[in-house]
Amino acid sequence: MKYISASFYCIVFLLSTFAILQSSAKVHVHIQNRQGKNINIHCKSKDDDLGYHNIENGTEYSWSFNPNFWYTTLFYCAVLMDPDPVWYHFDAYRQSRDSYRCESQCLWAILKHHSLIGYNQKTGNWERFFFRSDRLL
Repeated sequence: MKYISASFYCIVFLLSTFAILQSSAKVHVHIQNRQGKNINIHCKSKDDDLGYHNIENGTEYSWSFNPNFWYTTLFYCAVLMDPDPVWYHFDAYRQSRDSYRCESQCLWAILKHHSLIGYNQKTGNWERFFFRSDRLL
C-alpha cells in the first residue's frame, strides 16, 4: 500500500510540474499585412474576443497568451480585404498544429492575391497556408 501511495504522489507531482511548465510557455502571435492595402481583422478564441482591428499595409497586429494544458488552445481570425466582400478565415494558433511549428512566435503574413504564409520556427522556412472563405450574398 505504501508503494501505491508513493507512486500516486509521484505521478501527481510530475503532472503538476508539467502543467506549470506548459502554462508558463507564452506564445506571441504576429499577423503582418503585406497585401498592399489596409485590411480588417477580427481574432478570437472560445474565451477571448480580441475585437476588430484595421491593419495598415506594412504593419502588424499581435497578441500573447499561454496555451492550455489539454492542447486545445485555438485562436482563429477573420480577415476582410477590400473591396472583396468576403471574410477569409484561418487558424492563427491551433495548439495541436502549432505547438512545435511555432513554439514561442507564430508569425503570419497576408500577401497579395489573398495568400497566407506562416513561419516555421523548427525549419526556419515560410510555409503556405490557405484561407477558408464565406461568400456574402
